Amino acid sequence: MNNHHKSYKDNMKQRAMKKKQEQETFELELYAQLILDEAVFTFQEERYQKTIDRALDQKDEKAFKEASQQYVAFLRSYQQALHFD
Repeated sequence: MNNHHKSYKDNMKQRAMKKKQEQETFELELYAQLILDEAVFTFQEERYQKTIDRALDQKDEKAFKEASQQYVAFLRSYQQALHFD
């Protein structure tokens, strides 16, 4: 009976450890995804800003309007993705 009890106890301990590892893995994957999302957002935001700046420097109103509209659409898409309505 004592061996069965020990086996059950070890089983429960093993399950708890596995659950903890799964939680830690999930958290690490979530952190990694957040870092990647932030990097992609920053890259794209800088790209739009450079395009807008270049259009302003060249006094190209058409290119400025197009880039500005694309930038606003980009920001809105991120804003909508952040809302959990």
